[in-house]
Formats: sequence, C-alpha cells, structure tokens
Amino acid sequence: MNIGRKLLTTVLTIISFTLIASIISMNQSYSFDFYILAYLVYATPLITLIGLPLSLLLDHLLSRSRFGNYVIYLSLRILGYACAGVLGMYIYYLLMGAGEEIINFKESIVLTLFGVLAAILFVLIDLGLEGLLTVRKRKR
Repeated sequence: MNIGRKLLTTVLTIISFTLIASIISMNQSYSFDFYILAYLVYATPLITLIGLPLSLLLDHLLSRSRFGNYVIYLSLRILGYACAGVLGMYIYYLLMGAGEEIINFKESIVLTLFGVLAAILFVLIDLGLEGLLTVRKRKR
C-alpha cells in the first residue's frame, strides 16, 4: 500500500469534490465562490480524517482477498468505497451530535449522497494514480 499515493489521492479528491459539489450547489442566493469556500472547509477534514482511514482499511481488506476476475475486484472496490462514503457521513453526523436526526431520511439523504460522491471520486482518482504509477514503473 502506497501512503504517498493515498495522500495525493486525498488532495486531488478534496479539490475535485469541492469543484463538482460547488457547481451542483450554486444557485441564485449564493455564488460559486461561497460554495467553493464552504465545501473546502467542510470536505477537507471529512475526507482527510474519515475518508483516508476508511480507504486504507478497505484497501487492506480487499488486498487480503484474491479475485480471479479484475472486473469483480473493481466492482467490489467501487461498491465498498460507496458504502464507506455512507458510513463516513454517518460517522460525521454522530460526531456533530445529530442524534435522532440521523433517522430522518429526508434530512440526511443529500449529505449522504455527497459522501458517496466524494468516496467514488476518491476511488476513481486512486485507480487512475495507481494505473499511472504502474505504467511509470514499467517504463523504467
């Protein structure tokens, strides 16, 4: 497991998530600049303190299993990260003292979907960097 790659993945995920979520969220009331700042402030600790450790744990668990088919491995990895995005958001809700509001589906679904978006971005960026590093090693 490459910690340097994971840290780079974390930084790239924070940047790309902030941009994508800001584009999705901007409206007549608040500008793109407002959402860039808001998502940067809230996403950075979440992705760094919850997403990165969950990613390391998930990759460790997946590396212990051997998959004969790479498509199955990728599918399980993406699905696992999506589940980690949901879990990460619920951990965040608990840390923020949401209490019974976690049960209210209408209140938590939007932020949970943003957690899944961040997790999917994380795994896609990580897969891309992993592929780039593999190609780079072969060229040496």
